Amino acid sequence: MQYRILLTDDDLDDRDFFRDAINKISNSEVSCITLDDGHILIATLAEHSEERPNIIFTDINMPPMSGWKVLSILKEHNTYKDIPVIMYYTSQHDEEIIKAKKLGALGYFNKPPDFLELQNAIQEVIEHLRTGTIDQLCNNSKIFF
Repeated sequence: MQYRILLTDDDLDDRDFFRDAINKISNSEVSCITLDDGHILIATLAEHSEERPNIIFTDINMPPMSGWKVLSILKEHNTYKDIPVIMYYTSQHDEEIIKAKKLGALGYFNKPPDFLELQNAIQEVIEHLRTGTIDQLCNNSKIFF
């Protein structure tokens, strides 16, 4: 089966880091789409509705549309509300984790400083996609909250 992971982040280095980690651990089983703007994410989902991602990672602090706004739009839309969303950010604050869950995110993920940590996190996501348990990703995880 082909799994689609979508990342929205305004930082080119973070997008490349994420894509490189997926390419390093996955063969053709996983495709990664990276976008730099929340507006582009919403437009891409609308234009390619038949190619819905299995999970979306979105940075919180993005201009002009924040990750919070992206999450709100996705969770209010009947077509997209069931797509799991992970909020992806450089710091971890309990208030943000609570807000992410309250707005309907599957979880919250700190951008790791090292490539191996990112690979391990993505591997965990892929394993949950393979087993059909993506909704349980944050249960007992040391990576995802």
